[in-house]
Amino acid sequence: MSTALTGFYLRIYSSSHHCKNSEVSSDACKKWSRKILIAILWLTFIVSVMTPARGQDQERQQKKPEKVEEQMQTIRVETNLVSVDVTVSDSSGNKNTAGLRAEDFQVYEDGVRQKITNFSNTDGAFNLVLLIDTSGSTRDAVSLMRQAAKRFLDELRPQDHVALIQFNKQVELLEDLTGDRLKIEAALKLLKPGSGTSFYDALQLTIDEIFKKEPGRKAIVALTDGVDSYGFNTFDQIMPMVEKASASIYFLELDTESFTESRMMRDCADNNHFEFSKKQLKKYVKERLSGGSEEDYDNHCRLTPIEKMQINRRLYQTARKELRDMAAKSGGRVYPVRDLKQLEPAYSRIAEELRTQYSLAYYPTNEKHDGKWRNLRVEVRQRGLSAKTRPGYRAPLN
Repeated sequence: MSTALTGFYLRIYSSSHHCKNSEVSSDACKKWSRKILIAILWLTFIVSVMTPARGQDQERQQKKPEKVEEQMQTIRVETNLVSVDVTVSDSSGNKNTAGLRAEDFQVYEDGVRQKITNFSNTDGAFNLVLLIDTSGSTRDAVSLMRQAAKRFLDELRPQDHVALIQFNKQVELLEDLTGDRLKIEAALKLLKPGSGTSFYDALQLTIDEIFKKEPGRKAIVALTDGVDSYGFNTFDQIMPMVEKASASIYFLELDTESFTESRMMRDCADNNHFEFSKKQLKKYVKERLSGGSEEDYDNHCRLTPIEKMQINRRLYQTARKELRDMAAKSGGRVYPVRDLKQLEPAYSRIAEELRTQYSLAYYPTNEKHDGKWRNLRVEVRQRGLSAKTRPGYRAPLN
């Protein structure tokens, strides 16, 4: 009982005692005593009601952390959710198919129909990472690449978030995911050419770090020739990441083969010559069709012109195949760019596809975390429409 209520009871008792010892009439004292009794009973009732209420409030406050813990457990369970981005087009290739609903789609995993639990129409925002190759093979094109990327940003919607990474020998996150276009435009001004190409390290940074914490729709748009020469990651290490990531990957494939070959042919004393890296030479030795030992290819300056030409062509052939494999596995595309003037139209086609994508998600009926490949198929129930998405994904492995 509070101090205030205790004092109030004492004042009532004092008044009653004074009544009994005063000259006030007996009837008046009886009436006064009844009033006091009613007041005491009424106050006792109020106190009895308020006390459990406060106890319930305290109990609710004590239970709040339990609710937070329950929510955290729910979030952890939701990591099994499989997200699928879908591009819908009609028979003429038109992708402007807005207005479809969740019931217009059917999703199959390994031939088993899945229940769509999450659905986002074409208005849904997406997170996009823009990768730009600023290696030696693109050093004369940085200004045009910057201009084309700026036009690409103009075609995105205000709700979309963009990050910018440049890569040469080093990988540099110039701006993390943001909806502020001015920040990205300022970051584009920081693009500068360098030597070497750590292409797969740039993909690893995007998939394994930037996108790992981001829900919803995700896409990567990479401007590169695809020929990796430095860095720690290889194609064999990156491909499983691509298969697990819920991100479509689009490549604007620069044609730098002739330029690179001409620089490779120059004498090592020429300051403008290019050299194959140790990583590239090891890759060539691993994949080459001809004979010879690894020691025969461990020094660029000891190679003959014919060997340099063969190695260069082989590396570009392999790079083109790897780009197409990653695009196919992720549900993206490769846009060959033979001339830098083709950059803006290619960016524009990618922006159109991203703007018209639907996003579906489901909890797979196959709950095994066995690391195996799962085939995906998405169908549109409306006649004359077809769906394009990634062919599958790799299940997590516990």
